[in-house]
Amino acid sequence: MKNGPSENYDVVVVGAGLGGLLCANILSHEGFSVCVLEKNNRIGGSIQSFARNGVIFNTGLNFTESLGEGETLNRYFKYFGVFDKLKIRRMDMDAFEKISFNGDPVEYPFAQGKHNFIEHLSSCFPGERRNLTAYVELMEKACNSFPLFSLSESPNDSGKHKYLTSSAFDTLKGVTADYKLQQVLAGTNSLYAGVEDSTPFYVHALICYSFMTSAWRLVDGSSQLAVQLARKIEDFGGHIFKNAEVDCLGGANRTIGFARLKDGTRINGKHFISNLHPSLTVNLIEDSLSKRGHRQRINSMKNTIGMFTLYVTFKEESFPYLNFNHHHFAEVNTWTTGYRISDWPTHFMMYTPAVSRSEEWADSAIVITYMRYEEVEQWAHTAVGRRGESYLEFKNQKAGKLIDFVERKLPGFKGSIKTFHTSTPLTYRDYTGTPEGSAYGILKNWKDPYAGLVSPRSRISNLLYTGQNLNMHGILGVSIGSVLTCSELLGYDYLINKLKSF
Repeated sequence: MKNGPSENYDVVVVGAGLGGLLCANILSHEGFSVCVLEKNNRIGGSIQSFARNGVIFNTGLNFTESLGEGETLNRYFKYFGVFDKLKIRRMDMDAFEKISFNGDPVEYPFAQGKHNFIEHLSSCFPGERRNLTAYVELMEKACNSFPLFSLSESPNDSGKHKYLTSSAFDTLKGVTADYKLQQVLAGTNSLYAGVEDSTPFYVHALICYSFMTSAWRLVDGSSQLAVQLARKIEDFGGHIFKNAEVDCLGGANRTIGFARLKDGTRINGKHFISNLHPSLTVNLIEDSLSKRGHRQRINSMKNTIGMFTLYVTFKEESFPYLNFNHHHFAEVNTWTTGYRISDWPTHFMMYTPAVSRSEEWADSAIVITYMRYEEVEQWAHTAVGRRGESYLEFKNQKAGKLIDFVERKLPGFKGSIKTFHTSTPLTYRDYTGTPEGSAYGILKNWKDPYAGLVSPRSRISNLLYTGQNLNMHGILGVSIGSVLTCSELLGYDYLINKLKSF
């Protein structure tokens, strides 16, 4: 990567998370001079990996979806030029997710493929085949109402409105009268931090249906995706600068002219794309360029809950590699963002990262569960590594409770642990720049759907947004969002036609 930025670029991208890297990839490929500015010393944002005791852990990316031939993300990744360079492993065809509850010995499987999914859940819920078939068809219709999911030729997405304004919780109640099946179908809730009275059905559908199509893990760490995108950007003449924190977006006449770094360096550009959370972006903009009311609206947007994460290193050949994710709940209730602190943890999602060294034994496991910001707010003024003994004690107490919870479900887990590390919403806040360590950015609400949707167009003519705070989070959601952002400069039909050729 280059040592220092030039003075002028066609496009300046703020933030080298996935959305920023994808936009830089697309636009540099199309001949724009592109500069990416990243405040940290590593690129990738939530797709970063890190090592502890020689073991690789993922920051955020657990697994990805729709990478089978002709499937949606397969086509996007081929267009981005990275598909054939990624090391991937397909997850268990008959159970890439398992949902379980205390007191119930059954582990309810989510299988890959529409027919396979219906068959396996029908075996657990005899008599529900028709309802499960209707459920899968409903998700498929919801997903196909989004043109950049179905790769439609027309940008008219008026058909998606009914899914934006439908409750995920109520829709699942309408699918089946079987309460436990309702909860099982919502069992992967932690993939989108579902809230019972807020989450729209389209969020549930886009996540669940795309993974049902096919589910994959990146082998030996998720940062390989960031590395491959960076190589492409530089191959196309783009520049990426690390340790380049932007502290001001300035200009005149309602147009941004430059990004100023903390060291005073100014990088001029014709267009600017922010991969930062919108509230962080508007707070960087000079007051003269941004109306106060718009700034207040952006800053008032609610965000999804954060996560407490346990990163476990196992003793050698002591714990099997699990080619699925396990979602376990203390009660038959999978909508748990409103947990009582005294009852924490009420659920966990656990997975063993895929490594090339072995498909039999796991080197490590990552266990996540919800954590509200209020639990760590007393240390909000501190920085990573400088939070004090009380914070370390808090984390160790939480880790002990979570380990015991996992052990009760998976006997032998605790005895297999060699070492562990933890992170909280504060960790996520400081490394990825998300307000209050939100796991998935801005909270979507079916009762007021457009209040939680961020358009790629900002109120400033040459500033665009990208990243997980647009239509959808996740690898597929951010990929779609990056194309939507770049279509503002390249044209929707032009990009759709390119994608359709793959």
